[in-house]
Amino acid sequence: MSGTYQLSRTFSLTAQDSGKDGHRVVYEAAPGARPVISGGKRITGWTPADASGKVFKASVGDLDTRQLYVNGELQTRARGATNPPGFSKTSTGYTFTDSAISGYQRPQDLEVISKWGWKMMRCPVASVSGTAMTMRQPCWRNANLQSGQEIQNPTWLENARELLDSPGEWYLDKGRGEVYYMPQDGQDLSAATVTVPLVQDLVDLNGTRGKPVTDVSFEGITFSYSTWLAPSSPDGHIEGQAGFRMVGENNPDFDSTRLNWQKTPGAVNVTHGRRIGFSGNTFTHLGAVGLNLNTGTQDTDVTGNVFRQIAATGIQIGGVEAGDAHPDDRRDITKDVTVDNNVVTRAADVYNGSLGILAGYTDHTVITHNKVYDLPYSGISVGWGWGLTDKGGNSAYPNNAGIPVWDTPTTSRNTLVTDNEIGDIMKSQADGGGVYTLSSNPGGEVSGNYIHGVPEHAYGAVYHDEGSRYWRNTGNAFCDVSYQWLLMNHAEDNTATGNYTSNPNFSVQYLSKNNDVNGNITVGDCDQLPASVIADAGLEPRYRHLDPGPAVTDREAPTAPGTPAVVTDFPTVADLTWAASTDAKGVTGYSVHQDGKLVNATGTNSVRIPGLKAGTTYKFKITARDAAGNESRPSREVKVTMPTGGDLALKKPVTYSSYSEENTPEKAVDGDLSTRWAQGLGLPDPSWIQVDLGAQYDVNGAITTFEKSSGYKYRVEVSPDEIGWKTLEDHTSADTSAMTSYFHTAEPVAGRFVRLTVTGSRGNGGSVFDFQVYGTPRAPGSDRTPPSAPGQPRVTPLLPSLVDLDWSAATDDTGVTGYAVYQDGKRIALTDATTLRVSGLTPEKEYTFTVVARDAVLNTSEPSAAAVITTPANNDLALRKPVTASSYSEDHTPEKAVDGDLSTRWAQGLGLPDPSWIQVDLGRDTEVSSVVTTFELPSGYQYRLEYSTDGTAWSVFEDHTSANTTSAANYSFADQPVTARYVRLTVTGSSWNGGSIYGLQVYGEF
Repeated sequence: MSGTYQLSRTFSLTAQDSGKDGHRVVYEAAPGARPVISGGKRITGWTPADASGKVFKASVGDLDTRQLYVNGELQTRARGATNPPGFSKTSTGYTFTDSAISGYQRPQDLEVISKWGWKMMRCPVASVSGTAMTMRQPCWRNANLQSGQEIQNPTWLENARELLDSPGEWYLDKGRGEVYYMPQDGQDLSAATVTVPLVQDLVDLNGTRGKPVTDVSFEGITFSYSTWLAPSSPDGHIEGQAGFRMVGENNPDFDSTRLNWQKTPGAVNVTHGRRIGFSGNTFTHLGAVGLNLNTGTQDTDVTGNVFRQIAATGIQIGGVEAGDAHPDDRRDITKDVTVDNNVVTRAADVYNGSLGILAGYTDHTVITHNKVYDLPYSGISVGWGWGLTDKGGNSAYPNNAGIPVWDTPTTSRNTLVTDNEIGDIMKSQADGGGVYTLSSNPGGEVSGNYIHGVPEHAYGAVYHDEGSRYWRNTGNAFCDVSYQWLLMNHAEDNTATGNYTSNPNFSVQYLSKNNDVNGNITVGDCDQLPASVIADAGLEPRYRHLDPGPAVTDREAPTAPGTPAVVTDFPTVADLTWAASTDAKGVTGYSVHQDGKLVNATGTNSVRIPGLKAGTTYKFKITARDAAGNESRPSREVKVTMPTGGDLALKKPVTYSSYSEENTPEKAVDGDLSTRWAQGLGLPDPSWIQVDLGAQYDVNGAITTFEKSSGYKYRVEVSPDEIGWKTLEDHTSADTSAMTSYFHTAEPVAGRFVRLTVTGSRGNGGSVFDFQVYGTPRAPGSDRTPPSAPGQPRVTPLLPSLVDLDWSAATDDTGVTGYAVYQDGKRIALTDATTLRVSGLTPEKEYTFTVVARDAVLNTSEPSAAAVITTPANNDLALRKPVTASSYSEDHTPEKAVDGDLSTRWAQGLGLPDPSWIQVDLGRDTEVSSVVTTFELPSGYQYRLEYSTDGTAWSVFEDHTSANTTSAANYSFADQPVTARYVRLTVTGSSWNGGSIYGLQVYGEF
């Protein structure tokens, strides 16, 4: 029957109220009826509170509430201005400068609301004395436990009669037993319905392990006006995450609380329920969570409900305690729960750190076809534990944050977040996303979702946070995403392929590894996203009446596109073009279908399809869409068989400029897009890798997949002999705008060696997931005759660490093209000259040098006779000698330039302009033949070296003021030795870095 069924206490069901013998117990609305189960009380008897007539009051006795509704709309608890000035934190609370606060009649009713990142904290005031505000304990102590995320100054103050100054605000004076309200324009309290909630749990299904509640359904019922008063207690509302609260005295530190956070209760709660159903209900005007499916809820469906205007999370599934993660009885597992075709909106409207939908530790939860929007924080959140409760724990946390380390996985697995529409989120908080995950979830999937309206402080439309593992992300569409569509933070073994986004940016950061992010499609605008993904996401047709959205006026689809034409420059890539469609209001985009499956989207009538297999036949069709999302009939089908051939660089030998940690160069040619080469940490551009194809080819193309979605400059070169290089592709004048760059030419470059040089990376460093090379084999030559052996190299020491080599030329029947130089049996250089300068040697150490000649087809000679030399002693004349300088900064004192330690340096005074200088006193007149200057940076300095016998009259040793340095170590040699006691280095230009020297070394003759 229609009507409101007023509750004075919780309606509780136990196992004895279950359905039996194959029958269900169904609590449902009668046909056409709209019954309401309410925990609210109507407030009447309103009278003016003062002579102004703007504020009214009513007597409520000892009633307590944190919400007040007028005509079904939540009103605002009296609050002050946002970010009030004059507050400073103390050990017990705050001091303030607003003297009006000292005069508040009931300061003990006040709450401080403070927002930080993902948290909204609410802490009650204990007292106010003068300009000191003392906060209630243990709230204040718990609010300051998490280092770096402690409670901050008030975002606003709430719940004082003196703050009631705007229409729609209210205040409960517990001392007087009166509620005050300032009506909004047009509200007549004699006719209005003013309601406050009194009952916390409206309906509880209280099963146990041995006696679960089974086979019960609720259909067509409105659950409304529940309360929750725990945030008014001395614990306040200090959340760790997702609205879960830290409570209690004597918590030694933040980590000690993690497994003990208090879960927010629901208006409707299920514990140990089996085959429970909620269909066609409305959950609204609720003071905590809407529907809470607790520990042991199994085989339960939540379908076609509306969750609107809820103080905390809309739907909670599963527990988050240790017993939920690692139960000792399988009956405690929350599993096989389906949440589909629900509307969740204006949830978390009081406790803003709460969520639309939360699944904790659960097995096979399906969250599909829901419409989730208008939220202060994240839309759908899955998982718990930050990896700490996963098998083996989380090594990023010392001692696993004090949490026991289990040798078994948690119950979290097979969570499917599919085909939801999620939008207009993160309106108050930060560090969340449309879909947010924590910890391991084997079989987890995020697919087919349409996520839109995501502001910059969301961090990611999809956000795989700490410990997230085994998630598959595919087929999602992202529109109006301000920052980035994907963030993986300390996430492992996840994939993200075949997604569609109007913003290409994503990040894989902080200890993340073995993640595969590739094959995702960037479109120019939201109305180019695949219409089919958007149309299929959110409520299915028979549920769209629950939240119909704006009226659709354009229902006419575009005409079908023309039959696509295909070009296959690469064995794995097809380029499609087609005749454009037409539409009465304009075609906005096209979708590409490969063998019946959506694979791409574009705003133009052409597209590139990568990831195909050589020699395989494919079928393609195209559909068009308009701004209203109408999709055309498909084009005629085209078949194409890909050419044969393969990636010439796959698993071939690689050389490199540098690499970092486990990101070794061979990972750029291993065919695995989840591994990468990265240049050495902290090293500047440029960086390079070089592949030996093993034979000579006519190279006609390269495919390069970088780590980042944009921001690289690069060049690809080809050489037959590693000495003479010819450019295949020059991309050094503009940044890349996509992860993968394709280059193909009708004029191939002959060679065996292919080098990729990253000339610019915007500070990210060279980092390449994949480097592929394509071409055709060259006919082998007939030359099999190697050159003669070169002459024995002659070694001339220049410095203790530097020698010059020269040798007599080899001969060859077709001509010598170059020489390979070996130091102690290891190749150190290739050159087409008969001289080489070798640096980086160790003083007083024996070295052996040999030379091998090569011809154009890489026939190699016998090695030359070996040259053996012991380098001179390091008689640095400047070592630990007295120094003076124009200035210095902090601990970078002048003597560190002559201490013999290339890890310490002199630097000029901070912020001082060029020039700067440093001068060393050699102690006596000395013959000087060379100076080695090692700068802090690898390039960008201009300098002058001078010498003097008296420190007054100076002569130039080297003038390097007309051009920047191009390396950190710079060698200066005199034509003839000079006599000097003083040597001065003047840095005349530093590219704004300031003079900064690791070493200034002075040498005589050897």
